[in-house]
Amino acid sequence: MDVETKQPIPWILWILLASVLIILGQSMYKNYIAKNYPFFIEASCDTATNECYVRSCDVDGDCPPDNLTVYRVFQLPAFEFKNCSDNSCLNICPSEAHSCEEIMCSTQSDISCDGPIEGTATSL
Repeated sequence: MDVETKQPIPWILWILLASVLIILGQSMYKNYIAKNYPFFIEASCDTATNECYVRSCDVDGDCPPDNLTVYRVFQLPAFEFKNCSDNSCLNICPSEAHSCEEIMCSTQSDISCDGPIEGTATSL
């Protein structure tokens, strides 16, 4: 007669299961409750007054749905996005009251820029 013996689950599997649950819980909290991750926003830009990114929309599919060819980029925490009046967030960016930071075009490599570049002197 064959008697099945019940083997206990090894303790290492319990530790692994607990670790996975803790990591999933932390990720859910960070991304869904606290919304503590960076959000990048593109907004329209005036090259006469601002340093702007420039891209070509000559080829279909090269531009986002808003078809911005001259734009500014802002980085803000995802929880601040609810304070934006539209998708450009120009009502709160740039600002000291909100943690919104403009990412300047001149700090990027291999990117086309237009407008006054910060840190350069212009002579009249």
